[in-house]
Amino acid sequence: MGARWAALGLLLLLAGCRGVPWQPEAFNQAARVEAMELRFAPDGTGQLTLRVLVRNPSSDAALLTEVDFELAVDGRRLAMGLQQVEVALGQDGVPRTVELSFPLVSEGTVNQEPGVMRKVQLRGGALLRYGASTERRAPFTLEREQRVPYVPLPESLLE
Repeated sequence: MGARWAALGLLLLLAGCRGVPWQPEAFNQAARVEAMELRFAPDGTGQLTLRVLVRNPSSDAALLTEVDFELAVDGRRLAMGLQQVEVALGQDGVPRTVELSFPLVSEGTVNQEPGVMRKVQLRGGALLRYGASTERRAPFTLEREQRVPYVPLPESLLE
């Protein structure tokens, strides 16, 4: 009798997740950063603007519910953030572009030479919801060299 209940439970589980891929790698290519703009002002305020392309890798309709990020410059983490969104993603696999803007604040900045290139690293993810209870995260990364004329002060200089 227990085996019947286990088999029935497995069938119900499979029926509820029929379109959500079992392979986690399907979500590794579901989100990518199309554009990123990073700027800081001398007073420590800044702005991170992202344009993220998100595709539903499943045959079930999905809802993009949030985008998170972690930002590092020259290997030093400067910011983390999360933004709630509500973007419907169809079953057709057609990608949607989502533009997000995150305000950044620090205790101040150090003016660098204008020609100095910095290594900027961005890691994050897009959370896709299927139905009421299934969620999958589609990660993204971006690394590039860019000019950042004002850089937030290191924590050691603030103490």
